[in-house]
Amino acid sequence: MKPKIVIPVLAVALVALLGLTAKACQTLQGGPVHGIEEFRDHVRATTQAGEVAYRALSPAPTGEPYASRQGSTSCVDDLGFDDTGISRNEPIYTWDLDFASNDDYRAALTSLKATWRTDGRTVETVDHGITTTLDDGIRVTLHLNPSTGEPELRAEGTCMRYRHNYDDAYTYMHDDNGDRTIDDHERPNY
Repeated sequence: MKPKIVIPVLAVALVALLGLTAKACQTLQGGPVHGIEEFRDHVRATTQAGEVAYRALSPAPTGEPYASRQGSTSCVDDLGFDDTGISRNEPIYTWDLDFASNDDYRAALTSLKATWRTDGRTVETVDHGITTTLDDGIRVTLHLNPSTGEPELRAEGTCMRYRHNYDDAYTYMHDDNGDRTIDDHERPNY
């Protein structure tokens, strides 16, 4: 009677072990490989998260809202697991903010903190600012830039692996208008 129970239990344990091993390998490689459209959607969600936070600032910063795209040095394939046709990127956008005074920056910080809490977000305190992580993993931060000491809004997407072909290698750093495509006038000249 015992062999009839032990064999199925061992088979289930073996299948579970194989599944966990496969999941561990995928995690070691940097997570699942998504399609290029999913990555484009993630880039757009990251910019939108920053734009929503920018519009919630009260008092509003002076000047036009313009996001700068940043590269990520941490989202790389250190171990050489990525196959040909697979890229990885982490969309990061920053807005340099110009407030009329330091008091306006502090008031905007307090206002955004209240808005995020009203939305049910957990707000963390960081050096000279606040941050929250949205449901899709996008981290939004309002703080003083450590390099310049000036107010900055930052939206960081997660590092994502995605499959592409060479005809459609989407590099969000060239997508100036954020429409998820690299138009002819946005293509680099190299």
